[in-house]
This record gives sequence, C-alpha cells and structure tokens, in this order.
Amino acid sequence: MPMRVAISALTNNERVELWERAADMLPPQRAVALVSAYLSSQYEGDVVDWTLAGRDHFLLLAYRAEFGESIAVVCACSECTAKTQLSFTVSQVLASGSERLKSNTEATEINTEAYLPYYETLDTELGMAAFSGRFRLPIVRDLFVLASSNSPLSKPHTQSEFAQCVLDPASYRDVLSCIDKSEDAASAWRAFYLALEARMLEIEPLTIVSLNSACTECGAETAHQFDIANQFWSLLTSDVERQLWDVHLLASAYGWSSHDILAMSPARRRQHIAMVIDS
Repeated sequence: MPMRVAISALTNNERVELWERAADMLPPQRAVALVSAYLSSQYEGDVVDWTLAGRDHFLLLAYRAEFGESIAVVCACSECTAKTQLSFTVSQVLASGSERLKSNTEATEINTEAYLPYYETLDTELGMAAFSGRFRLPIVRDLFVLASSNSPLSKPHTQSEFAQCVLDPASYRDVLSCIDKSEDAASAWRAFYLALEARMLEIEPLTIVSLNSACTECGAETAHQFDIANQFWSLLTSDVERQLWDVHLLASAYGWSSHDILAMSPARRRQHIAMVIDS
C-alpha cells in the first residue's frame, strides 16, 4: 500500500532498540528492519514488496538523516589486495538513480509508490533463438526466495530462479523454451542474466551501485559493489556500542536506568561522564 513518510532521525533509545532487534538477523531481514524503524507498524509488512532500488533509496535518505552526507568505505584491490578508502556523499549516489526515484529525493515526504515494481520489456538473443518478454525490477521478497537456494547467482539454477521471480509467467516459459534450444544451457543462462541485468540498470541504476577505484599501490582498477544497508548497519552498531559504554559508566556510578541515560542530551551526558572520570 503506497504511503507518504517523513524521515527524521531516531532517538538514542530507538537506535539501541533497533540494534538489539536486528543484531541476530541475516542481512536481507536486517535491511527490512532498518527501513521499518522509520515506518508506522501498520506499513512494515509492505517493505518486502518494494524494489531493491526503492529500499536502498529509502535507506540512503534515512542514512543522511542519521549520519549526514558523508560516506567512507574501505575496499580491497582485486589485484594486490591493498586497501583503498573511497569517500563520497549520499547525494552523489542518489543522483545516479532514475527520474522516478529522483522525484522523491528532495521531497519533504517520501511517496513509497515510487518503490513499487512495474513491468518493462526485454528483447535479446539467446543463441539461435530470439527472446522478447516482460520483467519487473527485483523486489525485497525475491532475496528471501533466492537465499533459500544457498547458491550464487553465477549458477544456472539460481539464474533460473531469479528469472522466475522477475519475469511474468508467460515470459518465463518463453525463456525456458529458448534455453532448451541452445547447445550450452549454462552459457545461455549466463547470457540471459547479463542481458536482464543490463536492462534493469538501464531502467534503474540504483538496483546495483558500483564504485570504481584505482589502487594506490599497483594502479589496478577495481569495481566495488556498494551496499547501503551494510554501511548503515556498520555505523549504527558503532554508535550504539559507544552509547552502551556511556550507559555502563553512568549506570555504575549513579544507578540510573539505560532508558534515562540514553534520553539525556549529549551535552548533559558528557558533563556527567567528565564528573565521574574526575571523581
């Protein structure tokens, strides 16, 4: 169900509650939990029907509300494994999205209708056969389906499962027919998957966000896939761990509850910590 959402930063207590709730989740479920923290409980179940690009667009806006514009990630060179830090901004990533998502970027309230999938066309050659069909962008629910296979997308079996998720039923039957006519089914599935991925990125570049870096050690170019859900979780965890140390220190000294300590303003909390340390 489409809704309008105004994203604002969580309180310290809400951050800790979110961290505690999502700590033992697998990444796909955790990403849903991160999004759901900003939604009314009646709409939390709708997130699984959002496109992955829509989910990540929402998380980028939530990240900006919580942590600001700056993003820094450490990536390894594909040739020499040397580490390189890439620095960029939320706005730069958002600018690479489709016009459909850009219309939501600067709005006061987010219209989640832009996150719902719709069908587009794909025309490609599969060996000696031509394929023409309809597909939608991958949605959050698809990740749960694919996760059950425990097989990477480089495998024909998983590529077939992915195709079944995103193609309409008639188009999936057509692609199976084209694959059956090919001499090398594995190569045909790989070619189809690459064509489908390219078409998806043409429609919505935020479906997969790739960052290119030049290694400072060997000069090799490496493409890194950026995951905003992982970045969000990493910063949230660091922030919560710092706050829990504050809670430990002040609760030990004064006997105050975790809730009351986290509800304090940063200035008051710092002053109490300084007093405890100096005493």
